[in-house]
Amino acid sequence: MDRRQFLAHSSILLMGSSFLGCLSNNRPTLKSDQIIGCLGDSITYGNKEGYVELLQQYYAKNHPEMNLTFRNWGKSSETITGLTEEHHPGPRPYLFERLDTLMDSEPVDVITFCYGINCGIYGPPSQALFDSYKTGIYTFLEKIKQRNIRAILLTPPPLVLDVAPISPAAQETSYGYLNPYPDYDKEVLQEFKEIVLDFNHRAVMDIIDINTPLFKNRADCYDTDPIHPNAQGHRLIADMIIENFGI
Repeated sequence: MDRRQFLAHSSILLMGSSFLGCLSNNRPTLKSDQIIGCLGDSITYGNKEGYVELLQQYYAKNHPEMNLTFRNWGKSSETITGLTEEHHPGPRPYLFERLDTLMDSEPVDVITFCYGINCGIYGPPSQALFDSYKTGIYTFLEKIKQRNIRAILLTPPPLVLDVAPISPAAQETSYGYLNPYPDYDKEVLQEFKEIVLDFNHRAVMDIIDINTPLFKNRADCYDTDPIHPNAQGHRLIADMIIENFGI
């Protein structure tokens, strides 16, 4: 079954399944000696000096007694929709081609999950696209539920073209990361954000909105790249996660 067939099959399961559960009203907490895998695209990867590493540094310095371990599982260009734009250099990595192997080789207790900016491949919105994004989140949550792993969902970061405009080359005639749809942030990423914020599943430990504060502080959190936050942006993401857990 190729990735397109898999998505279509999963969409049917999603629409016909009573997967929705109730999130706990209790404030979520991390426990001592837990291992946290941090899944996402290049924003999570952060050249191994982004928000994942900041989380590790914070807890090692301020709460060494908890002995928390953060593993950076970010992969550049990755999606949960299995899509690739026309002029991308090769197929985009697809999370579900590595997820099982990753969890088998590096057992974890909790996974932070941050996808979206690549998942719409920088084009216009469509219902099929939004359904594929929902299916990707649901498929991830079902897989980790089978392993008794909990998830912390992060909303996708914004695309800040007003702060760092992209001037596409003449040959970029179709939408993609080098030539984004002008309203990609407003019409696609904001819908992705709402999908994440509204997602209920028994495997979800918590949902954290990083999109809103990043967009509000975009002049400080981005430099010349509208996709990837700068060091201050990564600090903001880390601070949002730390503040959410209150430790």
